[in-house]
This record gives sequence, C-alpha cells and structure tokens, in this order.
Amino acid sequence: MPEYGCWLDLPSPQVAEIMAQVGFDFIVIDMEHGAMSVETAQVQMMAIGAGARAIVRVPEGSEAWIKRVLDAGAGGVMVPKVESAAQAAEIVSWAYYAPKGQRGDARRVVRASDWGRNSEAYKAQWNADGFVSVQIESVSGLENIEAIAAVEGVTQLFFGPSDYSADAGVSIDSDHTLDVAAQVAKVAKAHGLHSGSVTFTRGTPQALAKLGFSHISVAGDVAALSDSLDGSLRNAKG
Repeated sequence: MPEYGCWLDLPSPQVAEIMAQVGFDFIVIDMEHGAMSVETAQVQMMAIGAGARAIVRVPEGSEAWIKRVLDAGAGGVMVPKVESAAQAAEIVSWAYYAPKGQRGDARRVVRASDWGRNSEAYKAQWNADGFVSVQIESVSGLENIEAIAAVEGVTQLFFGPSDYSADAGVSIDSDHTLDVAAQVAKVAKAHGLHSGSVTFTRGTPQALAKLGFSHISVAGDVAALSDSLDGSLRNAKG
C-alpha cells in the first residue's frame, strides 16, 4: 500500500503542525517555491515532530542547500530537475557522510544528531537509511532515467507532472503524461527504489497507486485553504 503525503508551501509552523496531526505519512516542505528559509523549515520540522517524515525539497541540487536542510533535521531531501547520472551522483555525495559520500560533518552542533547527543548513531542510521529523492520532470531527465536510477544512494524517483508536461510541450491531462508517470514507477521498481508523484487530473491517487507508486502526495496547504475558503463563500451566498 502506498504512503500518502502533502505539500507544505506556507512558511508556517502552525500549518505544519496541523498537517502532522492529520495522519499523513510524509510532508514535503517546499523550499523550491515556498517562501521558507532554512531557519523556518527547521521550525516547521520541529512542529511536525514524529507525526510524519519531513522531506525538504531544496531550491537546487547544490552542496550548500543539501547539507543545510539535512543538518536542520530533514528526514529526507528532494532535489528538483535531475537530468543526468552525474548530477545524481553529486547529490548523493553531498547527502551522505564518508565513506559513502562527502557530506560536511558538523554532527556535534546540529539538530539532526539531537544537537550532538547522538552523533555516531545518527551518522550510521543516515548512511544506512537516508532518503534522497531526485525529481524526473524534464525530457532530458526521462531520457536518462535508467542511468539516474542506477546511482547508488538515490532512494526515490519523484515524477513532476506539471514541469515535465510543460517541457515536453504536451498537456498535463494527456495520455503521454500518464504514460511517463507509469514509466517512472516502473523504472524505480526495477531498481529497487521508491517512486513518488503529486496527483494530477488523470493521475488520481487510485491511478497512481495502480501504477505502483509508493509515495503519493494528495494535498497541499495553499490549495486546501483556497478551496475551503472559496467553498465557504459560495455556500454562504447560496
């Protein structure tokens, strides 16, 4: 059975806490498009606590962003628009500690290791079970998906239907977009990886689950708030 999650774009620890109380399996803190700083994201992770896995989508796949959100305590890192095996290998190297990677080692002073209280245990656990998600959301990424999936240390392929369909010049509602989603899930399974996606018109939670996706994002804070408020006003006006 898939895990179900939601998207967090508002820089609010209160919203993060409400989301964690719902019972989602994972929450993606979106630093690519949301207005979060690392400091804000860390407070949101504190609000989420053990209520869900807090995955942080960084603005770009750079060493600085990856190590900062992981040190802040992220339960996983998601990197947008990964298009080559070389790019995926760099991401992996920055996400894991030596000898698996070359992540900067500041475990004695960061939240991830309980402010240094569990330095050795955190390193061992993260290097064994770290969660590194790479987004397939372009034609180039899809063309290189097999090589990307083969990079040791990548743990999830995450399909971005909006960006992919825009890059491919097709409608997000097209057969092509759904077929690509199916391909992402198939490649991930073949390589023993997790697969993830947000829902879209034809990519309903049920459809994505049938395709074999292991992580499905079914909601987002901005859309949920807007839809609820719009509906309340419509109902009030009759």
